[in-house]
Amino acid sequence: MSITEISKKDEIFIKEFSKDFYLKIINIINTNDLYKFENILFEWIKSIDENIEIILELMQNHKENEFLFSSIIGFFYQCGIGCNIDKNKALDLYLLTVKNERISLNQNSIILSLSVDEIDNDFNKLQDINLIIGKYLLSLFYYKDHILDERSLINSNDIVIKYLKLARKDDPIAQYNLGYCYQYGQGVNQDSNKAFEWYSKSANNGSSKGQNNLGFCYINGFGIDKNYNKAFDNFLKSAMNGYDLGQNNLGFCYENGLGTYKNYFEAFEWYSKSANNGCPLGQTNLGNLYYYGRGITKDYKKAFEWYTKSANNGCAKGQNNLGDCYYLGRGTSQDRKKAFEWYTKSSNNGCIDGQKNKGFGTVRDYDKAFEWVSKSADNEYALGQNSLT
Repeated sequence: MSITEISKKDEIFIKEFSKDFYLKIINIINTNDLYKFENILFEWIKSIDENIEIILELMQNHKENEFLFSSIIGFFYQCGIGCNIDKNKALDLYLLTVKNERISLNQNSIILSLSVDEIDNDFNKLQDINLIIGKYLLSLFYYKDHILDERSLINSNDIVIKYLKLARKDDPIAQYNLGYCYQYGQGVNQDSNKAFEWYSKSANNGSSKGQNNLGFCYINGFGIDKNYNKAFDNFLKSAMNGYDLGQNNLGFCYENGLGTYKNYFEAFEWYSKSANNGCPLGQTNLGNLYYYGRGITKDYKKAFEWYTKSANNGCAKGQNNLGDCYYLGRGTSQDRKKAFEWYTKSSNNGCIDGQKNKGFGTVRDYDKAFEWVSKSADNEYALGQNSLT
């Protein structure tokens, strides 16, 4: 629902929210908890009994938002609260707030000493609060997003530093690569929030890989709360831009009804595109649809063909499923020896199913069978655990 007018009740609410936000910042200053300030404020905002998107819209639609709420609106965009992360917009709003300064630094210190009871709804005092918040957030923005970033990369390899420099110039490929570094801790400390931030920028700048990995963040709750609808939207963008893994993930959403309705025919269409574009996981998933007859007539031979392509391309799940075909003689002649070979490759590549199945590829070595079924159980695979009892 779009808000076009601010009611008296809403007016009181957002002004009280502004004062509470200010007092929360003062508390953070007093406790010197600067490294966690974003998380502290974010969690506090989420705890308020009000839709955060509505709070943002109320502030943006207030006729005096430039003077009273610009700093807080900036923080919402900086952290992606009720909106997509947009740090450039956040910075613009912080700078706008400071530009509207009308009080001296001495007066700032006086305002900092006011208690909650002394801060009323006077326009000038609310403007002062907005200014103080803006100055504080601007200084922390520069400190956290520039100085700390540089410090964290002191011991990093040259390529990560190069990514950062290019990413700051809005290079979508560099932004994606930097997000990947933060996701997997390559050249930097692993940081899910930073990964999400850079994937968001990459996606917003049109990178199909960035869009896919942003979808991954949303579907897994990596650096952000889980949101299947946003995951689907980003996978769709990635898939439409021709990225084979994005096409696979879009198919996965349709197959499982994540962020959209369950539709095996759509899943088949997108898995087919992904598989034909060379994605090993897409080839496995297309094989699964043929194997179980979902969205297409059941066809073990077709399933076998796609599992073979996937397995030869190094997909652990495809290797396990190819082993199943050989073990059961589906789509090919039964061959327990080949089944064992593919289960071995799959298990060595970390597939839990492969670890479980490897134990049944030979009847001569019960100790080895028990070892691999045990590994499956250790990995919390239910069938493997049941096999041990």
